[in-house]
Amino acid sequence: MAGPTSLNFRQVFPRWLPIVMGVIELICVAVLFITELGNVGSNFWVTNVFAGGWCGCVMIIHFLSLFVVGCCAPSPTVGLVVFIITIIAIVACTALISFDAVFIAIPTTCILTPSCSTYAASTTMFSYYFRDAFFTVFRRLSPFSSYTETQAKFLFQIIQLSVGALCLILCIVYLIVYLVSRNKASKIAPSTFQNNYSAPQPAYPHNNQQPGYGYQPKPSAPEARYPQGGQY
Repeated sequence: MAGPTSLNFRQVFPRWLPIVMGVIELICVAVLFITELGNVGSNFWVTNVFAGGWCGCVMIIHFLSLFVVGCCAPSPTVGLVVFIITIIAIVACTALISFDAVFIAIPTTCILTPSCSTYAASTTMFSYYFRDAFFTVFRRLSPFSSYTETQAKFLFQIIQLSVGALCLILCIVYLIVYLVSRNKASKIAPSTFQNNYSAPQPAYPHNNQQPGYGYQPKPSAPEARYPQGGQY
């Protein structure tokens, strides 16, 4: 049987909330990978650190841990493990948001190599064929038929930044919910969850003699009956 601390935590922890958050993050992870593919396809060398990829991997671990604490094992220990994973996810989301903000503000930012401009202009490297194939497919979609490389990168980066901000908010929400739930659980008296049922006590004879294995109650003498009038 779970200890009082786990029982208290289960009573106050909203198990439905991390499940809902996990479902939202699952969708966000898919968007992060798709936008990262679009960002790389638009231009492999410029404004690229694969942030959507590694941040998406971290968020996969995070939404799986949310499902565990919500569905399988809502306890202070598991909640603490998810708390630590959440802090790591916050760092990843913050880095993603920072990179995307810089890339949007400075579209020519080059981090992967000092020769970004040279490699981006090359028509013999793998990145050229990948970009050409990507835009062939991308421009078949009517809303994006006239998108340039810069416009495509801006679109993917602004979506990625927005999704990263949403994931950051969800992580902060979990931290608050966990800390509040743990604080409430610690304030609940253990007696609140104790069984108030009292075991039945054995009934003993009035002379306080406890019954043994060979105990038999003494028979009482029959009451004497007298004829009417009080005579024998």
